[in-house]
Amino acid sequence: MGDLYGAMVKGLGYVVLAALAGAAPAAWSQVAIEELSAEHRTLGDHTEFRFPLVRGDTETARRINTWLQVSLLERFPGGPGETPFDAVWPREGEWTGVTYLDYQLVTNAMGFLSIVFNGEYTGAYPSAFSQSYQFETRTGRPLFLATLFTEDGVKELQGRVDAMQVHDIDAFLQAAQPNGLDQEEAKIQADLYRECRENVRTGLYDEREWQLRADALVMTRGCGFPHAVRALDDLGIEESRFDYDTLAPWLSEYGRCLLVEKRADCPPPQPGYQGVFMGEMDGRFPVTLVLGAWSGPAWYAYDKYKVPIRLHREASRDGALVLTRRDEGETTETFTLRWTGDGDLVGRWQRPGRPPLPVHLH
Repeated sequence: MGDLYGAMVKGLGYVVLAALAGAAPAAWSQVAIEELSAEHRTLGDHTEFRFPLVRGDTETARRINTWLQVSLLERFPGGPGETPFDAVWPREGEWTGVTYLDYQLVTNAMGFLSIVFNGEYTGAYPSAFSQSYQFETRTGRPLFLATLFTEDGVKELQGRVDAMQVHDIDAFLQAAQPNGLDQEEAKIQADLYRECRENVRTGLYDEREWQLRADALVMTRGCGFPHAVRALDDLGIEESRFDYDTLAPWLSEYGRCLLVEKRADCPPPQPGYQGVFMGEMDGRFPVTLVLGAWSGPAWYAYDKYKVPIRLHREASRDGALVLTRRDEGETTETFTLRWTGDGDLVGRWQRPGRPPLPVHLH
C-alpha cells in the first residue's frame, strides 16, 4: 500500500457519524468510538468506506487513531485531504488502490480494544485483506503477542495452532473428496495444500491474524491460495479459540493481569520497537513518530502540519535506532535514537551539513 501515498480524490467530502460502540464508557477500560465515512464517486454506486475514530483529545485516543490511520490510510489524524481516504483511494478514473474498506468492533471492554478491518486492494487484480488490531485502552499502545505472552508462551500458542492446521490439511488430503473437481484442478489443490503444510511445519506462518474477544483469544489459520485458484481452497479460514484461563500458564505477568485477572491497575507494558511515540524536537517542534505500522517501517509528522513523512529503518549503529528520509536516493534527514530505561526514545535529528537537534519522545 506504500505506493498509494499521495493519491488524491477531488470533490469528495466526508461525514463524521457519531455512534458509540457498545455501552457508554463507565470506566477507563472502554473508549468511545465515532465513525469516519465517505463514498467514492467512481468505484460504483454507493461505495462507502467506513473507519473508526476514538473520540477525545487524550494520549490514548491519539495513539490509537494514529496507529490505525497510518497503518491503513497512510495519513496522520486531522491531516490534509478532502476525505480521510484520499491517500489510499484510486485516483479518479483509475482502479489501483484500496477499493473497499470496512471494520468491525470485536471487543471494547476489560481494558482492551479489538478491531478487525476487511478490505480490498486492486492492483493487477482485486485482492481481499483482513487485518486485526488490539490496544490497551489506558495508554492506547498497540498490543502484540509478545506483549501478552512470554517468549516460550508465544511459541507454545503458535505451535498448537500450527499442529491444528497440519492435522486439518492431512485429514483433507487423506479423504476422498467428491468436490466435483477435474483431475487437473484436484492436482493443483493437493499440491497447494502440501505446500501450505510444509510452510507451516517450517515456520513460515509465524505471523497469524488474532483477536481478543471478551473471554478468549481467537487465532485464524488458512493457506491463502492465490487469487486465480482461490475457489479451490475448500478448507478456507478456520479459527482456533483459547479461553484466557487456558492461556494463563503462557501469559506474561502483564498478560495475566489484563486478560485473566481483568484488573484496572495493570502496570503499562514496556514499550517495544513498535508503536506511536510523541514528543518534541529541540524542545520547540512537537512531532509524532510511528514505528512498525502495517504501511511501512516508520513515519513521522510535525503535529502542526500532520503531513506524513516516510522514513527508512537503517542498520543499527551501536544499538541506536537509525531512521532516514530519502529523496531520489539521497538522505535528506536522519533520526538517531536510543531507548531509555522507561521506554522513551531520546537522541537527535539532523540534516546533512547542519547542526543536530535533540529529540525526546515517549
